[in-house]
Amino acid sequence: MREIIWKARDLLAQHISFVMATITFKHGSAPREVGATMLVTADGLHAGTIGGGEEEYQAIQHAQKVLETGQSDLVPYEMTRSDAAKLGLVCGSHNRVHFQYVPGTDDQAAAYFTQMAESVENHEVYWLFDLQADHGISMKVDGKIYPFSRDGALPAAEELFQVKIKKPMKVYIFGGGHIAKATAALLHFLKLEVTVVDDRPEYLTPEEFPQVNRLLHSLENLSDLPIGNSDYVCVMTRGHANDIQVLKGILPKDPYYVGIVGNKMKAEKYPQHFQGTPLYEVYRKKVHLPVGLPIRALTPEKIAVSIAGEIILSYRSNC
Repeated sequence: MREIIWKARDLLAQHISFVMATITFKHGSAPREVGATMLVTADGLHAGTIGGGEEEYQAIQHAQKVLETGQSDLVPYEMTRSDAAKLGLVCGSHNRVHFQYVPGTDDQAAAYFTQMAESVENHEVYWLFDLQADHGISMKVDGKIYPFSRDGALPAAEELFQVKIKKPMKVYIFGGGHIAKATAALLHFLKLEVTVVDDRPEYLTPEEFPQVNRLLHSLENLSDLPIGNSDYVCVMTRGHANDIQVLKGILPKDPYYVGIVGNKMKAEKYPQHFQGTPLYEVYRKKVHLPVGLPIRALTPEKIAVSIAGEIILSYRSNC
């Protein structure tokens, strides 16, 4: 969602009008969740998705009509089981999609989008609109609601639909071996922000880790790393001692998720290093060992799939 907000800001910087099409109600087998949003310009789909298929195609067509009229609206989309069967699908669905018109001249909306994207790292941020009227967009930062961009009216919270702007997913991978290489590549493909940390420069080459952040760093003292409590950590170093060093450095930062490559023996022994310390409870709540979904993966690439799957499951469980 943060990417959608930035792209909206960029369109307004070019004075390009657009429509934000957002799912506000879902029932049935629709592929995307409430809050899923896409941006549509006069040229068609610009960014995001509300699930693809026939419904998204119809929504894009309607959004372009909204661009012509300049009037936001709310549209129900229903696919009966018989309609679904004609398309080779099994289940029907019922969605409502709100089409928020944002004129290219809305300077206040541009300021809101910028503030939302820049605030999400350290604040609770939502963008807001009114399903009953066309006031433009508003935002809420740490509980404070700002006026609508179009007319400056202060919205009443109970009348608003709000979409939470979640922090971007950041993953720190400790270790530069084969599993780290495969995992970093897959997580980058999934558009996550990935940083690989190792103390061996020969392992952190652009050739081994293209398109992700590389950080040459001692594993003995990790206090300066900006790991936050919404970040994900994967530990796959070259040995037991290095794993424990990393855990001692990152557990005090209370990351959201910690996955460790290992086996049942590691799972039994590693907690012993933290028993009787303040870090034991963090270890017990946050550590996944062995890391990854139980898909019996053996190769680095398949292990990477299991790790990515568990990270996505963890993230979606907190939505």
